[in-house]
Amino acid sequence: MNKKINILISLIVIILILSSCTPLNTPSVSSPSQISTVTPSDSATEKPPSQNPTPSAEPSGETPEPPTKTTLKLSAIGDVMSHYTQILDAYNAETGEYDYSNSLSRVKNYTKTTDLLIANLETSMSEGEYTGYPVFNTPPALAKNLKDIGVDIVSLSNNHCLDKGFNGLVSTIENVENAGLEHLGTYATQQQRDENNGVLVKEVNGISMAFVNYSYGTNVIRIPAGKEFSVNLLYEDYLGPYSVLNKTQIEKDMEYAKSLDTDLIIALLHWGSEYVTSENASQREAAQLFFENGADIIIGNHTHVLQPMGFETIQTTDNQEKEVFVCYSLGNFMSNITRTHYTLTSAILNLYIEKDLATNVTTVTGYDYVPLYMLTPEWGGSRFYVLPVHDAINEYEYGSSSIINEKIYNDLIESLKISHSILGKEYDYYHIGRQ
Repeated sequence: MNKKINILISLIVIILILSSCTPLNTPSVSSPSQISTVTPSDSATEKPPSQNPTPSAEPSGETPEPPTKTTLKLSAIGDVMSHYTQILDAYNAETGEYDYSNSLSRVKNYTKTTDLLIANLETSMSEGEYTGYPVFNTPPALAKNLKDIGVDIVSLSNNHCLDKGFNGLVSTIENVENAGLEHLGTYATQQQRDENNGVLVKEVNGISMAFVNYSYGTNVIRIPAGKEFSVNLLYEDYLGPYSVLNKTQIEKDMEYAKSLDTDLIIALLHWGSEYVTSENASQREAAQLFFENGADIIIGNHTHVLQPMGFETIQTTDNQEKEVFVCYSLGNFMSNITRTHYTLTSAILNLYIEKDLATNVTTVTGYDYVPLYMLTPEWGGSRFYVLPVHDAINEYEYGSSSIINEKIYNDLIESLKISHSILGKEYDYYHIGRQ
């Protein structure tokens, strides 16, 4: 009996103890006023995305304004020639090949930064022995090297185009084409001449141009009978004395060029008196003929020295005034004619062209030039180099040149004076600072 009573009492005591205790780990319930608010500054966790995000801006629906104009930088260099000493300089005895890239290495910054570059290739590229003056026959590697520095078009109608005869003329065309260059002025067949009436059409940056090219003569080398189509001639009496302009052919070609309705017509003319730094009356007469028949720009060569350039206002055949541009001669871009500083001095011509897309009116808005100097071994060079004059002068003055010594530096200064006296210091790119 006592045992049962003790067990009963123990059970009652356990029940009382359990009922007086709060259960462990039971979460407390707080009133709303006791809940803390967490702000971004109170916590490193990201704020949850808003349930009502700010809507993104709606497309305006406006179409971007179309361009109102297009522009073109058209550049030209002078006579490209290779005298025998230049051929020797270009020869690599280890490979047995020719390469003129060393001569052209310092001018690339100016020839590869234009939209279209024209050169006058005054040599043949034919089979047989390579020779210099008076019968030029140059390794075809020169054409590739010209392409590599940015030349796009070469004019071929000049007084040396028949140095290796008609077959040499054809070989020159083939080698120029193999190098990827466009050309005009000489033709391998009558069909080739007739296809475009001697006119080369080129469009760059939406600006179209029709090019024509003529030479005063062929160094008294008669064009073979039946091959009269092969050379575009400025004069009927191309064997001399060069006094009767080839008006019938020129007017026919220019009429065709106008019918193409290009934005510009550009004439590349091989003319003038050698080693004379101003144009003559015959050049002015020929220029008038081309301008009257629709040319907008004339770029001349042949004289082996610089001649003036600039804008002129002419009277057209229908009594309208027209602003045109003429460069009478750019001198020797590359040669070994070392008579004086004048024959070692040339320039890159840069024309800045703009077309109004609303009116389709195209104008030459400005021009400048880059003075060049042909450094030759005879005048102190270690090799042949076409030098941008300002770059070469600066290299020497800063003590950073490996090829310019004091004598060459003084020659560069003299060359620069010549450029400024003929072309005008105010049109030197270095002083314009065009962007």
